[in-house]
Amino acid sequence: MHRSLYKILFPIAPLLFLFGITIPLLSQTTSNKHEVITQITIKTTPAEVWNTLLDIDKYPDWHPYIKKIEGRMEKNASIKVTYKKNDVQDAVFSAFIIDLEPTKMLSWGGSLGFIFRAKHYYKIETVQGDSVKLIQGEYWRGIFGGMYGKKIYVDTTRKFEQMNNKLKQILEK
Repeated sequence: MHRSLYKILFPIAPLLFLFGITIPLLSQTTSNKHEVITQITIKTTPAEVWNTLLDIDKYPDWHPYIKKIEGRMEKNASIKVTYKKNDVQDAVFSAFIIDLEPTKMLSWGGSLGFIFRAKHYYKIETVQGDSVKLIQGEYWRGIFGGMYGKKIYVDTTRKFEQMNNKLKQILEK
């Protein structure tokens, strides 16, 4: 961290912590009641990550709460996702593939107009010659988006970090 930034932040760090303000520069995870963003560097190629993200039959191998995805990974296609709601109960949601840019971006989501809008995304960025940065995030917008996000963002952050680590473990074998 730049020395002058350190001089500014060090004296006020306890206040920032007290009020729950985080500084994204210090972490690979940024979470709040509207969006979760996690990232991990994986020693692999963008194509390997991309192929893993598109292989919907293998999501249960590396994703801590997705049990099944049905549908086609094609832009504007509808998918149905079965996920672990908690330790004893599963739930299902439907979404549409929003972004599908090979080896760069995959996202899905849904909307109830201005009332609620959600988007889950994966971004793949090349770092150095032999590694990629995988950014996984999700946001909630609209009148009820913030309330929904506030309810689940801590748990979602934990699950995304678990997924990132498991994916890294699988792809770096």
